[in-house]
Amino acid sequence: MEGSYRVSDTTTVGEALFAAPGAEQIFIQHGCAATIECTEEHHREYMLVDLSLTCHIDDTDALIADLNAAIAAEEAERSNIAV
Repeated sequence: MEGSYRVSDTTTVGEALFAAPGAEQIFIQHGCAATIECTEEHHREYMLVDLSLTCHIDDTDALIADLNAAIAAEEAERSNIAV
């Protein structure tokens, strides 16, 4: 991904899985095995804000923060390599 992409509550599950390194494990840490429990259709249609109802994730803000932290860490690592 180019630039400083960030996930938000309107990001789909599929977009988050693609954008954030280690996203599958991050979802699991928040109580949702997104690659096992969700279908391809869910990945395309469900936004992260929906997960409090569909996957019973109590704190979607924390999930989003963790996904964004993973993206930021990867961007920082890439910028260090490019120097």
